[in-house]
Amino acid sequence: MGTNSLKYILFLTGSGILVYDDISTESKGLLSLIGLILMVIGIYLISKGIGEKPKVDPYAVQSYDEEE
Repeated sequence: MGTNSLKYILFLTGSGILVYDDISTESKGLLSLIGLILMVIGIYLISKGIGEKPKVDPYAVQSYDEEE
């Protein structure tokens, strides 16, 4: 199990804990906090892997055939 699946497991576990705590009748503040922390860490790890956008000019001529 690599780090790629770990970030999705953290995100889904945190989301599941938040949903469970919201649905349950005995709401525990600590459980919500743990779920929120796990979800935020998962989102951070997912967004960290996105990287920078390539610097491509969409209006630049890609080939000489496009000019004609």
